[in-house]
Formats: sequence, C-alpha cells, structure tokens
Amino acid sequence: KVGLDFGVISGAEWLIIIAAFLGRYLLQFYQTSIGSLGLAFGMNSFEVGIGFALFTVAFAFSAFAMRKFRPSQLKTVEIISLFLLGITMPLYIVIHGYVEVYTLMIIDGFITGLVMDSFMTMAGMASVEQSKRQVEQAAFSFWVALALIVAPFTTGYLLHLGIKELFFMFAIMAFAAIPFVVALRGKYSLKYMEAKGHKGSASIASLFKNREYTWAVIAAFAYTIPFFIILSFGVIYGKMLELSATTVFYLFAAMFVGDVVTRFIIRLKSPISNRRPYLVFAVTIALIASIFLALSSVSVIFFVLAVLIAAIPDGISWTLGLQIANTTFKPEEIGTSTSFFSSSMMIMSALMPLVGYMASIIGFSITLWVFAIVTALFFIWELLLKPKK
Repeated sequence: KVGLDFGVISGAEWLIIIAAFLGRYLLQFYQTSIGSLGLAFGMNSFEVGIGFALFTVAFAFSAFAMRKFRPSQLKTVEIISLFLLGITMPLYIVIHGYVEVYTLMIIDGFITGLVMDSFMTMAGMASVEQSKRQVEQAAFSFWVALALIVAPFTTGYLLHLGIKELFFMFAIMAFAAIPFVVALRGKYSLKYMEAKGHKGSASIASLFKNREYTWAVIAAFAYTIPFFIILSFGVIYGKMLELSATTVFYLFAAMFVGDVVTRFIIRLKSPISNRRPYLVFAVTIALIASIFLALSSVSVIFFVLAVLIAAIPDGISWTLGLQIANTTFKPEEIGTSTSFFSSSMMIMSALMPLVGYMASIIGFSITLWVFAIVTALFFIWELLLKPKK
C-alpha cells in the first residue's frame, strides 16, 4: 500500500492514470493560464472573469452529455475528445478578437469536460470488487494530481516564450494520451461495466438520495469559491500586490503541493468508511483560505497563506467525492454521478465575472470579504447536514 501502488493496482488502472495525467495537465494548464491568456489579449479583470466562467461552465455542461454515454462507450468518447482538444488548443496563435477567444474557451471547456469526466468514470471501472475499486480510485486521484504541481511550475518556467505559444506546445499531450486509451483492451479491458443490453442512467435528482454524495457536492461548492478566485485573478491581484506573474505561477505550483500531499494521505487511508470528518475539514480550510484572501489587502503574507492552503480542500473533496461517485452507485449510474460531481466543482466559476465586476467597482478587498461570507454559508450548510439515522 505504501509501495506507491506498483503491483497493487491493475494494469488497466495504470493505463488510465498515465493518460489521465496528460489530460489533467492540460486542464490545470488551462485553468491557471486563463488570467495570463486574457491579459495577452488585452482583457481587464471583468473580462478575464467572463473567460474563466465560460470555460468552466462549459466544462460543467459536459456532464449532461456524459449522461448519454454508457460505460462501454467511454473509450470512444475519450479518444475523439482528446483528438479534438489537440486540434483546438493551438488556435490561440491565430485568433485575435474577444469573440473568437471566448468561443474557443467554450469549445475547449466542453471538450476538456468530456476528457476528464471520461477518465474519472473509467478510473472506477478497472476492477469489480468495491474495496479494490476504492483503492484504485484513490491511487488514480494521487498520481494524476502530480499534474497539478507540474503544470503551473512548467508554465511559470516557460512563460517567457509567450502564453499563446505554450498553448500550441502543450497541445501535443492530448495526442500523446490517445495510445494509452486505445490499449484498454484484452487483459487490460475495463471490468465494471453495465449489464448487457442495459441502456438506463440515473437522474441527477436521484443522486442526492445518497447523503455522502450530497456532502461531497456541498464541500465542492464551498472550496471552489476561494480556489477559483485565486486561479482566475491570482495573476491580476498578485500584480496589485507587487508580485510578478512568474512568482504567482510558482505559488500555484506550491499551492498544489498541499493538494497532492492530501491525496497521498487519503490514498494511504483508503478504503475509508467514514468520509464525513474529512469533508467537514475540507470546508473548514476553504473558509480559512477565504478569510486569508480577504485579509491580503492588509499584507501580501495573507495572500501567500491563502494560496498555499487553498488547494488542500481540493485534494480531500475531489478524491473522496470521486470515490463516493464511483463506488456507491451501480455501473449504469456512475457516468452520471461522476460527471455531475465533476461539474459541481465547476459551477462556482459562474460567479467569477461577478467577482471581476465587483472588484472593478468596489475593489478587491470588499469583494473578497463578500465571497468569504458566501463560503461561510456553505460551511454552515455542511455542518447542518448531519448523517441520516
């Protein structure tokens, strides 16, 4: 278990992990680079917020498409989506206007949603036994999370080449992931599939009959408020605090160290029977990060502290949420449960244009306090939603 999963998880899971690492790298690069990309096209904070929201809301809407696919169809969906992403990412080199930029962000957000939702669903399908599937899901979350550190670090290191040029360069990873997906056949084929001839899927409303799933979704709503504010406006707000864009990208890399360490701890503890204390801890850290972010106008130290802890809830909520989505539902339901959970982590991005607009009118300080209060409301909701007797 401590031996870094070699010989512990299946060969099929390793193929998924390798391919998903490349896909997660591209998602992480996209999310952390939208601020710099917007600045390269002359956008202000409000316009950057719109771009971030368009990308992530499009990502969220991919969940509705994922509901239509059966587990046996996911390989095909993955291969087509990766191919399309590899084609579209380089287009920032040749486009110019805001309409073209926003359109491309919407397209890539939707495609990236299909890529990651498919990977996250397949990650729980390499084995049949539930306890092993939970361990493999935790291993998937840990190993793929290494991309969270690598992507912003390499972006910061290579930023002198130009952000548009990096989109062109990194697109190759989408094509590199395809052979690993193709290899999921024979003895490496996915095992946890729908019953033969089954064409059904779960309704989104039915998912919330599962109390654990509800806890995970609320935790996702809470932590993504400070998390997305940092990803969307970290470069812009960092400059106001006299931090260079490169420094902010290095802070992003440091931020995700906490994310990866948290996932590793959960990997060691899996299978976990009582997930509630972990999810309550996640929303607590999210609230602290929100408060530190609001206090950053007093001292840049608070900004640094907020960034360093903001991804810890991601490591908890993302890992446990996927475990719940992948191991507590039937095969024909996990496409819906996994993709909707993934989308729930993106829903708060719809607030980012409002954050940018408010910051341009009343300043970042008051705006950040307002959203710290919103985070506090989710914190209270999580505490009030106690286990069913």
